[in-house]
Amino acid sequence: MLTTEQIAHFETFGFVIRRQCFSATEMAEISRAFDDVLTADRKGRPFDGASRQAVLGFIEKRPLLSGLAEDDRIYQPLEQLLGPGFVWIGSDGNLYVGDTGWHPDGSVLDYGRIKVAFYLDRVTKDTGCLRVIPGSHQLPLHAALDPLLQQRADSNQRPFDTDGPGVPSFPLESQPGDVVFFNQNLWHAAFGGKTGRRMFTMNFGAQPSKDEHVDFLKRVYQSNLKHVENMQYTQSARVYEDAFLYSQQPRIKGMVGKLVELGFK
Repeated sequence: MLTTEQIAHFETFGFVIRRQCFSATEMAEISRAFDDVLTADRKGRPFDGASRQAVLGFIEKRPLLSGLAEDDRIYQPLEQLLGPGFVWIGSDGNLYVGDTGWHPDGSVLDYGRIKVAFYLDRVTKDTGCLRVIPGSHQLPLHAALDPLLQQRADSNQRPFDTDGPGVPSFPLESQPGDVVFFNQNLWHAAFGGKTGRRMFTMNFGAQPSKDEHVDFLKRVYQSNLKHVENMQYTQSARVYEDAFLYSQQPRIKGMVGKLVELGFK
């Protein structure tokens, strides 16, 4: 459970870190499962480092990993922050290459969405940890930062007279076992990380209360289908696994019900 102060931190700054939620033994098991899933996607071939490898529907592919979505250490903070009836959006496991420029994960400011990130190796400000601009999940700062998107197309652009790493920000330095929760409207980036750095995320949304929220979920689903086609080694016409989508576990069943209703697969 989050404290009142941690909830205030998340609401004000857009993120909260839970330190050492998972033990070294647990992280070793999670790390092995991560490597297994990504190696299977490559059909056993070594990672060549030429471009990012991203596996969508990542935690859904192994029971050990899918159990994280219903684990008290993840589920209870999400219920506190998003409210009851929150929905599953998806997960991805990644081997990153190069920097990740400044961006939010969408800009639907009236629809609460949270990304939960696990880093499987130690990351610091200079070795690829997540950097965030505190408070940028809210207006007016969120919109004022739009010029930073120029740097995603051309890293030489300096819309605020600074390069990407020079943008004033807060580094979320992390050790294996830490869990990062952040609002998906928050502007974030990563710089200086090694090729093949390992990270996976789980993504959740509040119970949709408007047609616009449902439309957003549909757009994300279609985008994820394209990511499966473009970023995974193993091609698929699906984002989710049946074992997860039709789980009888009460917590998972509750969070995927909307996806089943919408016909996602």
